[in-house]
Amino acid sequence: MIMAEITKQAKIEAENLLEEAREIFERCIHCGMCNGVCPVFKILKEEVVSPSGHSILLSEKIVDKIVYQCNLCKACEVKCPFGIKISEGVLKAREAMVLLRKRLKSNEEMIENIRKTGNLFGKDVNKIKISSIAVRIWIG
Repeated sequence: MIMAEITKQAKIEAENLLEEAREIFERCIHCGMCNGVCPVFKILKEEVVSPSGHSILLSEKIVDKIVYQCNLCKACEVKCPFGIKISEGVLKAREAMVLLRKRLKSNEEMIENIRKTGNLFGKDVNKIKISSIAVRIWIG
């Protein structure tokens, strides 16, 4: 697949979106209140994936490494004492990444799997053993 060059307009829009994302996060004082409720941070235990870590990285213009790690659950927004709309900032950064055509390898693999097999796992659905799946039916 041949991709066209990124237009000047797309670059300007992406930079504007990244600036808007930075503005959303600039009120963050890195108190860490959000970290305790962030499910991604709870599992990975790395500051860079925490909401306050997003703030730090966005201020340093490091975007592509972090914006897809957030699951947009908004638990951090509920906990934030400043009411920062963290998921809005992350979405703006993601939109900028799309405009700049920066993609994750894992996303590319999923898209290719869907094209080839019709599902994101790349498995032929006719070869999946249904008998190995436990199913519970609740009849209320």
